[in-house]
Amino acid sequence: MCIRDRSTWGKYIIDMIQRTLFSLAKSSSSLRTGSRMFSTQAAKSAKKMFNSKALLTSAGLATASTLFLGYKQFTAYMAAIELKEVDVGPEDLLQDGEMKEVQVGPNKEDIVLIARVDGEYYCVGAKCSHFAFNLAKGLLFDDKVICPLHNAAFSVKTGLYEQGPVLDGIPTYEIRRQDGRLIVRVPSDLHLKQAAPLARHNPEHDKRRFLIIGGGPSAISAAETLRQSGFEGEIIMVSSEDCTPYDRTSLSKNILGVEHKQVAFRDDSFFQQHDINFIKGETVENVDPQNQEVHLRNGQNIKYDRLLVATGAKPRMVPVNGHNLQNVFTLRSLDDVHKIRDAAKQSKNILIVGASFIGLESAWALKRELKDNVTITVIDMINAPMERNFGADIGNYWRKVHEGKGIKFVFGQTLQSIEGEGQAKEVVLSDGSRYSADLILIGVGVAPNTEILKNKVELAQDGGVMTDPFLRTSNPNIFAAGDIANYPYFLTGDRIRVEHYNEAIEQGSVAAFNMLDKQVPHSSVPFFWTRQWDQSLLFTGYSQNWDDIVAVSYTHLR
Repeated sequence: MCIRDRSTWGKYIIDMIQRTLFSLAKSSSSLRTGSRMFSTQAAKSAKKMFNSKALLTSAGLATASTLFLGYKQFTAYMAAIELKEVDVGPEDLLQDGEMKEVQVGPNKEDIVLIARVDGEYYCVGAKCSHFAFNLAKGLLFDDKVICPLHNAAFSVKTGLYEQGPVLDGIPTYEIRRQDGRLIVRVPSDLHLKQAAPLARHNPEHDKRRFLIIGGGPSAISAAETLRQSGFEGEIIMVSSEDCTPYDRTSLSKNILGVEHKQVAFRDDSFFQQHDINFIKGETVENVDPQNQEVHLRNGQNIKYDRLLVATGAKPRMVPVNGHNLQNVFTLRSLDDVHKIRDAAKQSKNILIVGASFIGLESAWALKRELKDNVTITVIDMINAPMERNFGADIGNYWRKVHEGKGIKFVFGQTLQSIEGEGQAKEVVLSDGSRYSADLILIGVGVAPNTEILKNKVELAQDGGVMTDPFLRTSNPNIFAAGDIANYPYFLTGDRIRVEHYNEAIEQGSVAAFNMLDKQVPHSSVPFFWTRQWDQSLLFTGYSQNWDDIVAVSYTHLR
């Protein structure tokens, strides 16, 4: 089969194939082992029907997690492009467990990744679908290639993503042994991403309605996972923001430049194409578990069969006089970014309260763009940046980095008041010192946004939602994911609540599986990163304390 362009006809054919796959999947015994689902029998039937070598299934072992079973990407539009065969080396090019980036065209970017796993060769896209970093600089663990930037991982057998801050996989390409050589078949135009096929709403097959409250990474991950798993019922998402879901982690790193189109996960057409009813700019005011119904601010009531609450967190405000003056901000949304941006361009003195991730990233982003036109001072009651998380040694390293770029710090002091009439003019600290301010950014952490669930499900002392390992709350039809979920950590059994981007995406997926009664426990290791002044700090795992600090060089990544 060959689709020669990306016309409406081409999209129709692709949609027809996807519908057929899910129809086949529903009629056979589906296998569930982790991050994505697909039916072995369905794949075999589809392969025979379409005579395509690209519809395959395989299994791969994920780190401290689950066995993932997927289908090899049939690379939707690859058939639209003329394929070419490229000799990439001898058949003994790699030993088992090795991978290598190889050139398949005249341009620098014409590269693919070849890996050898259990004696077989596989060929996939060479770059991570997140920020297009070269995967060859990462780690191959069994059949999973892990990107060193943000811990995204993809199966080299299927191209499917298995963890990390991504919603798309990477393309797969045919590779074969021939006369002692390795031959790959690739298109002239290589693609960065490969989306998995999604089902659509079919009320004749499934009359259920799944409701998702939230418009962040957990919410979009859950909606996509439901459709990827063949769910043909109705999906409704309700978000308080007026735009499609986006990557919030980019906001503090690019305050003066970021726009929605640069960080959006999906555009409006995606939701229309896959029959996800996305309600923007609307707030849920009440959840009625007894009647399985939610009440919106506009008076609309929505019934549900299963409910996922993924409302995220809200910034904490320092409870001092003057916190509500016009030029005092917190940073959580694109709307916040636009307000801070307008004020920053007219500011000479910027004060940031909080020397943790949001405060430091914001200081970097503002100083980087405004340079010597602005004085930036960061204030915190601790003694070094990020000391609560990583201790004084690591904190003081980052202090030197920031000070070397002209950022000032005041440690060991708390904010006592913000003074001004209508607009903040200065702050008073606990030692009585005063600092002039044209803009004040408060970055002292966040709190779970769970008011609508009070007295409806069990909440933790900090407002998080108590869940079981399947992210199910005390009400069997209500699930929670992302910043609000308080769940038992599979490695220790301790209850934790993690406010990390990768976790939000993973939890959305796990919650979706369990809304479908698949009984998939949440068993991922938390991962977090921050980037400041072109240096990154990566954090893997979960711990409240540490025993030692060991310095390791990763110069090979440069």
